[in-house]
This record gives sequence, structure tokens and C-alpha cells, in this order.
Amino acid sequence: MLPKSRIFSALIIGLGIMLLAWGLLSPYFLHFDGRMPLDLRNTTFTLTDDKAKARIPQQDKVVTVPVSRQYHAQFMDPVDTNSVTARIGVTTMRVSNQDELDRLIDATVWSYRLDRFTGQALTEATMTDQPASSAKQVPIDALWVKFPVNAAQSTYQVFDVTLRKAVPATFQEELEINGRKVYRYRQDIEPTNVAMSYAGPFNTKKLEGEETGYLFHSGTRDYYVDQKSGLVVDIHEQIDDFYGTKTGEKKEQALLFDGQLSEESRSDMLTQAAQIDDGSLIRQLNWVAIGLGSLLTIAGLAGVFGLFARKP
Repeated sequence: MLPKSRIFSALIIGLGIMLLAWGLLSPYFLHFDGRMPLDLRNTTFTLTDDKAKARIPQQDKVVTVPVSRQYHAQFMDPVDTNSVTARIGVTTMRVSNQDELDRLIDATVWSYRLDRFTGQALTEATMTDQPASSAKQVPIDALWVKFPVNAAQSTYQVFDVTLRKAVPATFQEELEINGRKVYRYRQDIEPTNVAMSYAGPFNTKKLEGEETGYLFHSGTRDYYVDQKSGLVVDIHEQIDDFYGTKTGEKKEQALLFDGQLSEESRSDMLTQAAQIDDGSLIRQLNWVAIGLGSLLTIAGLAGVFGLFARKP
């Protein structure tokens, strides 16, 4: 019969191996690392400007009127551990008593695969716009609805829906909002001729003297990002879209918009970000399990081989 000391040592080895296995293998099947959850409730950003200037194409005039721009994201199948399909609708609309189609300034719907951890697009986007048109494939090799977990104080390439390409977003400052560390990144958009990039029903118009006017897109956009989770919690857009000559001389206003989220919406976004586990506590516990498991295994082996046995 084995001495009780060796039986106890064998049990210690078993416990040590269990702790080692948990610490080493749990990261592969338990994910507490801030990756994009699939059950987010607040996925709509509504930016409003009560004194925007917007052109009414049907009447060929510019009016001062409340305008809202909405980004609405859905995350759907196919989905796996590291990626998900994102469907994003972007709508800009005048606030008035007209029918919805008469108030609509522009609307696009985008579908693509994104990395749930980094927010990086993994595929081209399938895009449809209004008025209804056939689907198009648009390269979208950038971030958009999510920044990387543990966002850095650096520059990221972030997609611009009007230009349909990435524009650098550069770190500006660190803020503390509702007890959360928030990074602000800014996109500076130099006046860019949209009509030279892709065809669109409103990318050109006739100016006085039958001169062709080209749509130019310009402005700034600030992204407020929860540093730990990488979730965007606020957006502030100052957009100046206008029709100008080929050389960029401004002739007519298309859209002058200064909008951001309400305080209530931003607070909801921050509360949601705080509920996402970034995995820091789990990682610490895993390292404790690995360390303790190693010590117990070594101690158990020593006991099995009689190193702790009493000498006669």
C-alpha cells in the first residue's frame, strides 16, 4: 500500500495540472477580450444640427433647416469567434412635414465582414444607395464602426461614406467622461472632388452660365472612442459640401452640417461600453492559475519521489 504522503502528493499533482490546463487553455474557448459583442442594444448614432444648410434638388435652392444624420449598425450571420457581418445604414434627412422621400438628402446601405477585435474590415463592402440602384462593390480597407480594443494614441484609417474611401483619423486628446477613459480622434477632410471618384446622381449640377459644378466634400469629423473596448461613443461632424469648379472654387452650397449626439445618447453609449469585459481580470486570474499550478505540480512530484519523506 502506498504511503499516505505519496497519495496526497499525487492528488496535489492532479490539482496542479488542472490549474495549469485552465490557465493555458481557457483563452482559446472563453473570450473576455473586448471583442465586438453580438447583442449590443445601442447601435444607432443620430447626429442633429438645428440650423443646417441643405440644398433641395427638386427646387434647386438652399434652405436653413434642421437636419439629422443617422448611422445604424446591425451585426448578423455569418458570424464566428473572430469576425461578424456588419450592415450599416447611413441616412441624411431634412426635418420637416414633407414625405420621407422628399426630405431625404442621401441614403446608403453597406454590408461587409469586420474583425470583432480590431474593427478592421475584412472584405469589400456591398453598397446600395438611394434613389434605388444596383449593388456595387466598394473597397473598405479601414475601420468604421469600431476601433481596436485598447485603442492607441496614434493614427487610424477610418472610412468616409461620402468619399467612399479611408481618411486618417489622428489622436487628439484623452478625456474622462462618466468615469471612462475616452480618446478623441479627428479626421481632417480637405475639399475633395467627389465626382472624380465615382458617378452619382447629385455629384454634378449646372451652375450659372451652363458651367458644370462638381460636388466637393470637406470638413472635420471627431470620433470619441472608449479606450478599453474600442467602441465609438460619440461622433461630431462639421461638414461643408459644396458645388464648385474643377479647380475647387466654391459656387453653391450643397450641405453645411454641424452635428453630434445628444448628451443622453452619449451617456447610453458609455454605459454600454462599460459592460464589455476587456479581459484584464481574467488574464490576471489565468496567470495566477498557471503560477499556482506549476508550484503544486512541482511540490507533488517532489512528494511522489519521496523528497519530503522522513528519514529513519
